[in-house]
Amino acid sequence: MLVTGQSRGARFVRQVMVPMRDGVRLASTIFLPETDGQYPVVIQRTPYNRLGNLSGGEMWARNGYVYISQDTRGRYDSEGKFEPFIQEINDTPDTIAWIRQQDWCDGRVGQMGPSYLCWVQTLGVARGDGPLPDAILPTFAPCGTWRRGWYSGGPLSFFLSFWWLCFDAGSRVGNSEVMQSFDLPELYRRLPLRTLDVSCGAGESRVWREVMDHPTMDAFYDKCSIRDRFDKFTMPALHVCGWYDYYPAEMLANWKQMAALNPNHKIMIGPWGHHHGLEPTPDGHRAVDFGPTSGYDYLRIYLSWFNRVFKGKPAPDGLGDRPLRLFVMGRNQWRDEDEWPLARTQFTNFYLHSTGQLSQNRPQTEPADRYDYDPANPVLTRGGNHSIGPWSDSYKDFVWCGPCDQRPNEARPDVLCYTTEPLPADLEVTGPVTLKLWAASSARDTDFVGRLVDVYPDGRAINITEGIVRARYRREDGAHPELIEPGAVLEYTLDLQVTSNVFLKGHAIRLEVTSSNFPLWDRNLNTGENPNTSTAMQVARQSIWHDAAHPSHLVLPVIP
Repeated sequence: MLVTGQSRGARFVRQVMVPMRDGVRLASTIFLPETDGQYPVVIQRTPYNRLGNLSGGEMWARNGYVYISQDTRGRYDSEGKFEPFIQEINDTPDTIAWIRQQDWCDGRVGQMGPSYLCWVQTLGVARGDGPLPDAILPTFAPCGTWRRGWYSGGPLSFFLSFWWLCFDAGSRVGNSEVMQSFDLPELYRRLPLRTLDVSCGAGESRVWREVMDHPTMDAFYDKCSIRDRFDKFTMPALHVCGWYDYYPAEMLANWKQMAALNPNHKIMIGPWGHHHGLEPTPDGHRAVDFGPTSGYDYLRIYLSWFNRVFKGKPAPDGLGDRPLRLFVMGRNQWRDEDEWPLARTQFTNFYLHSTGQLSQNRPQTEPADRYDYDPANPVLTRGGNHSIGPWSDSYKDFVWCGPCDQRPNEARPDVLCYTTEPLPADLEVTGPVTLKLWAASSARDTDFVGRLVDVYPDGRAINITEGIVRARYRREDGAHPELIEPGAVLEYTLDLQVTSNVFLKGHAIRLEVTSSNFPLWDRNLNTGENPNTSTAMQVARQSIWHDAAHPSHLVLPVIP
């Protein structure tokens, strides 16, 4: 191989075209140690321009690895047509096969990377036809694209899908910066959703239209799922995710299934958003400081993992020897555990009351609480647990992830708040959070949103985790939507994801209940029509019930 450059402590090849089984060639940049020899190889395959992933190349080479950054098919310098997710099933094992044929590879190949870079690993293993990597490091991604992907168990993951499918993935190179040319709050309110691709100048986007045409959990999503392929993951894996990302519950489920078959799987969860630390809110401040040990130093984590599995080095990496390492917010400490949920968990009910109280006392005779949800005036997204990162200045003024003071939204008449008394002692909540909600609506279809909030003594209301249910998908299987009878009092189960947070002494626990969180999720138009093709909207009159027969309650995983 012709080495065309010399770097600081490394040699590099600026561009090599790696052939796939169908003859398409993928552009790759390679960093090698200064000394000839055979080394373990680590690779990131990305649709976001491989040249943006070169900052760690010299570090890998200095530590005795070959590092490769590769453009996925149809993106940037790679040939072919970009077919999101599907193409990685074969392109990933084909790339591994090519690497193992090179004279600088000692036969061992590790894969790593977040978000889509995680998908190329997991799909290549679960559904690919070809050689498998020797170790993986999947970070910040789910195991399917419906329940926590393009959709969130029913509602459309609106801004994520809109940004990615209509701007970033709609051409050979990313077009996110074009968003600055639009009045985005006006653009993303246009209806119907199905034609937003044309509205934003992308033309008719095949991938956007496919997602629009498959709002239910049907066979369209099977080809991008690893749920039935966990037995394929026989190699060591370190799963990494964040409490404020969109996918911690999915990643914990993945890890739990894989670790049951292979003890060489570990997981690490920090107080992070989607592949980064926590962003400042639009005013330039951070709502919460989780302390000096909370940062996401991904290169250190990645290097430590591969040093373990490829070189047997017990590096002081902070990963621990137990399978689960989690960051406990509030106390701002890392802790090692053995299982999920934790064996000592005490699932505790906190009941809603018409006085706005949240307590462990069951309700008796109490009137329902009511509000009107108007999709023309939705509750706006303020931080939260999602995967819309700081990728473009054009939209992070109104969509950013992480903790944020929720008081501006709580002042709205369509946001109900239920709050405990100030806590007499610290209370740790670590595990899955669920809301059992009895509610009625005047509409044939509507949404209910729940949000767990940590209320500080100074009044700040900091979001911890959140979830949503669309009434037609209340059965939870995702495949058989069913409209509701207006006025019927029904029980809804809201998955508020997972967390680890200590509500400190003097703080209070709050539950917010509302019917929108826009533009994170699409607005339910309340008509019962197809949400992706409808343009009509109506106000829904909502009632939240909490009496002896309808004991709405929050289920918290309390750790003694």
